[in-house]
Amino acid sequence: MSNKKIEIKPAKKKGESKVEIVLGEELTIYTIEDIKNEILEAVNKYNEIVLTGSEIKNMDLSFVQLICSIQKTVEKSEKNLTLNINLSEENKVLFDNTDISKIIRK
Repeated sequence: MSNKKIEIKPAKKKGESKVEIVLGEELTIYTIEDIKNEILEAVNKYNEIVLTGSEIKNMDLSFVQLICSIQKTVEKSEKNLTLNINLSEENKVLFDNTDISKIIRK
């Protein structure tokens, strides 16, 4: 998935309102606007949103702030958001200092 910021994978089962959003390597201020738009579009279309990322190389506070905002939007819409991402020790600190760590699947 190199060079892609995000990949959208809707559920294959008919009638299932679920989407997997595969995050790219770069989750920083330079890519956050495109990522935000894609995630918000998915929130409007699906009831269950799963963000996955196994190849994340660079993440900054803008991504953490985006996830906090998306989580609030999802809760207001009575939908579900799950993060299934691999975090470096440095990035775990960013998440542990917020309420986001409770929605990460480990």
